[in-house]
Amino acid sequence: MKALLSNRRRGFTLIELLVVIAIIAILIALLLPAVQQAREAARRSTCKNNLKQIGLALHNYHDTFGTFPPATIRRQGATTEWETSMISWQARILASMDQAPLYNQIDWSIEPGRTGTNATAMNNELPAYRCPSDPGNRGTTGQSGYGPTNYVTCTADSGGYAAGGSTYQNNGRSVMFLNSKTQIRDIEDGTSNTMMVSECEVGSAFANVNATSGTVCTGSATTKTRGFSWFYAQSMPAWSFTTLVGPNTDLLECAQSTGGSALLGARSKHVGGVHTLFCDGRVQFISENINLGTWQNLGHKSDGNIIGEY
Repeated sequence: MKALLSNRRRGFTLIELLVVIAIIAILIALLLPAVQQAREAARRSTCKNNLKQIGLALHNYHDTFGTFPPATIRRQGATTEWETSMISWQARILASMDQAPLYNQIDWSIEPGRTGTNATAMNNELPAYRCPSDPGNRGTTGQSGYGPTNYVTCTADSGGYAAGGSTYQNNGRSVMFLNSKTQIRDIEDGTSNTMMVSECEVGSAFANVNATSGTVCTGSATTKTRGFSWFYAQSMPAWSFTTLVGPNTDLLECAQSTGGSALLGARSKHVGGVHTLFCDGRVQFISENINLGTWQNLGHKSDGNIIGEY
């Protein structure tokens, strides 16, 4: 009899087991958000470091060539000028991004730039050009032959292809644009007050139309080629953002693949804002609630508006 009683004391009742299971479930529910937050914090840190590395590479390029790289190259007046080089600024800094072998594979004389032997180079997906918080991939953009990117350059608040005008120049507003050759001395508002690069979500949808007067989009957001290539910069959604809208905007965005006016904002998967690289090399997380006028001033290198706290 004593042995039987002793054996019964060693076991758990059904109610006790259910209580233990319930406690474990509650602990898991409490811990999961903390684990997810820690993972996202690590991803945000990696994204920030990517932009810092890009900033160093851009300054190395400036030290070597005397200017920051052009956002893209178009040989105006050519019969098929929209299909001329169009190799992006991100390809031009590869040698300083620990990608010298890949840089050496590129044939800069090929037109269009995406053809020939360059088709192999541009197919590489580079971790340094991807934000780990964004799961978007080639399938998202529908562009299987290109390695996507989360980092795009600012074309300020003009909204045209290179940001404005029939000559496709941005009239000196941003640092990198079509055929640009910007030097540090041209950044009259100061390198700490002028941004060069921010984020985009790979494959985020926009309307394939021109922005009306450069500020309003119509139609449906069905095109998903945002950030589709770090190499080929024919299309504005691949390589640029404008400051006509604030970070993570809820407004409809739009652009055509060649020419016209575009309205494309900086955008990220991070809660509350976007990482932004400034001309002095620092990276700052900019709130999506930033005043639009302040955001536009930060995108213009020589508007005379020196920004303080924001």
